[in-house]
Amino acid sequence: MWNMSELKIFMRSLGLLSITCLLILSLGPSAWALDKNKGFFNKDAPVELTADFLSYDKTAQTYYANGNVVVKQEGVTMETEGVIMNVAAGKARTAGKTYIYDTEGNSVRGTDLWIDLRKNTAVIANGRIFYKKDNIHLEGDPLKKTGPNSYEAKRILYSTCDCPKKGKSRAWSFTAAEANLSLDGYLSAKNAYFRIKGRPFLYTPYLRIALQRERQSGFLMPKPGYSELRGVVLDNAFFWAISRNRDATFYLDIESARGFGGGLEYRYIRTPTSYGSFYYYNFMEKDIDRVREFRKGLNNLARPASASNNRWQLKMDHTEILSAGFNVRADINVVSDDEYFMDFGESADKSIESVESNVSISKNWSVYSLVAQLRIFDNLLIDDDATTLRKLPEISLTATDKKINRTPLYRSLSASFINFSRSTGIAGQRLDLQPTISLPLSPGNYFDFNTSVTPRGTFYLLTENPGGRYVDRFLYKLASEVTTTFGRTYHRGGVIDAFRHTIRPKISYIYIPEANQDTLPSFDSVDFIAASNTVTYSLNSILTGRRLKKGLTSYHDYIYLELKQSYNIHEATRSRLSSTDKKKPFSDVVAELILRPTLNSSVTGKMSYDVYDNRPRSYDVYLDIYDKRGDKLTVSQRFLRDNTNFIEGSLTVHMSKAFDFSYLERYALDEGRSLERTFVGAYHHQCWGAELTFSRTLVETIVYLSFNLKGIGNIMGFRAR
Repeated sequence: MWNMSELKIFMRSLGLLSITCLLILSLGPSAWALDKNKGFFNKDAPVELTADFLSYDKTAQTYYANGNVVVKQEGVTMETEGVIMNVAAGKARTAGKTYIYDTEGNSVRGTDLWIDLRKNTAVIANGRIFYKKDNIHLEGDPLKKTGPNSYEAKRILYSTCDCPKKGKSRAWSFTAAEANLSLDGYLSAKNAYFRIKGRPFLYTPYLRIALQRERQSGFLMPKPGYSELRGVVLDNAFFWAISRNRDATFYLDIESARGFGGGLEYRYIRTPTSYGSFYYYNFMEKDIDRVREFRKGLNNLARPASASNNRWQLKMDHTEILSAGFNVRADINVVSDDEYFMDFGESADKSIESVESNVSISKNWSVYSLVAQLRIFDNLLIDDDATTLRKLPEISLTATDKKINRTPLYRSLSASFINFSRSTGIAGQRLDLQPTISLPLSPGNYFDFNTSVTPRGTFYLLTENPGGRYVDRFLYKLASEVTTTFGRTYHRGGVIDAFRHTIRPKISYIYIPEANQDTLPSFDSVDFIAASNTVTYSLNSILTGRRLKKGLTSYHDYIYLELKQSYNIHEATRSRLSSTDKKKPFSDVVAELILRPTLNSSVTGKMSYDVYDNRPRSYDVYLDIYDKRGDKLTVSQRFLRDNTNFIEGSLTVHMSKAFDFSYLERYALDEGRSLERTFVGAYHHQCWGAELTFSRTLVETIVYLSFNLKGIGNIMGFRAR
């Protein structure tokens, strides 16, 4: 089936037929030209004409050109055996083979060409059109231009496959007995066939497709399939191009064993600074308990069984960038139940634990930034959200460092006001103020030293708080940091002519006194600030190579290493609570290592190591290897003690120019089972392709076969369990 882009390209290519109209509107043999505004004639553009014989009959007002006729204008060339042009009648005809082509590689071929400029019509016999960009081939006998923007063709053929050797057929093509098309409308074809190797495979008595390359309203390709969970599946969508800056998609999904769903997605760009989208989807289950049976291996991911047979999601986002530095943003996300993303989310969405709706307005100055927002949370891990906090509103004000008059001191500010609201539990307002005074120094440029003091006041006005309606907390933070850098460059010959090794040690100290916080609520991390008397030391090391190749210089970090640990003086000096109480003043050692031995490989590792248990508390490891051909191997492991331990790997191999193979595996090491396993085999032809996917998850196993035609997209697919 032809899509909008290709058929408009077809139209544009047919437009090349009218290029020869310039030959009959002439003030003389050297004045033939093409008018870009009208699409046919430009009296001011020069034309170069060569021929073995050229004559002019003044009485008949007719030009004759014979033998190797070549006409050139504005990147377009026409070659033919002969041309007869009647200026008075506004008609022209080429004799014999005619070949028209432009500098972009597009071309029109035929045996004869007739043009009537006054009626704006043209006909070419045995017409063949080629559009290079999308490799589109069109054939018709004849191809007719019937008006300013309309065409018709007999015995038409359309394909993006190159023509094979003589006597062979194209890999695929569409043919029709006749077709009518309009530049700004549609193509209508009768008795259309989809052919494979020249043999008819599918037939339709009537076909109507939008021609314009821009967005056009119409049905999108349906997606059929089958699985034990869903039964026979048919996903349908209709796209509505409302205007240049607005469109919508309507969804209707049918699953015979499960239910049906419908939805709407609306997108708009009101101005370059005002845009957004709206999405609503509703699915009616036949039996939600049956759906849960298929994913019982997931143990519902700790989610309550809150879903009914009526499932839905509402999403809306809008951005409004106003003058004077004001910005308004809205991001609304609401779902019907806590299990929604398990059944309708993508792989990355299935483990989402909460969703948030947020509306904010912000104002930025050179130093200050003010943000006011409304934030509502839906905790997907609990059935009753009565205790879930809402921030209505949350207002924050920040000020970056600014020098205090002519002193060496700098000041900054972080302040917030939040109204916490919920149906059950402690609620109320909180004001948190954190002004900071800092003194940055760089003695002799040998090291950087910065000291700061941050007094902090937190004030509450609460309801249902056992500690009272009004409570507050006052404390302060002292911080000091000293950093220096050591570096050395090693010169050598070759492509990598030098290495630079940099070591950057840093020591920081933070002191926060103990404060009585027993009467405070527990909304978030701000409500409890642990006392601190901590020294943190870290080391950062980078090895960088300088590459010289073909006169160009580039830099590549081969090794990046960072180590960090803290020592808690307060913990080390406190009294033991019992004879078995062990002091643990040293924090975990946090390490990050990035190795990039080549330009096409990297290993990244992040680890938190428990120095008292002598074992990792958590780590993440990533391996990434790829080449210029597109082959790629990625392996990653995530470990969190007593919580998560899984490995994920993927491999993509271009086995040949025509065949690709991909493999994906997600395996839970702690559970000893595969979470997801997918194999994909793809075949690529010059103008078509096929892809076979086998995917097994804890919910269902799917085999999906799809076919793709170049320039059209997926034309059909089969999914089965």
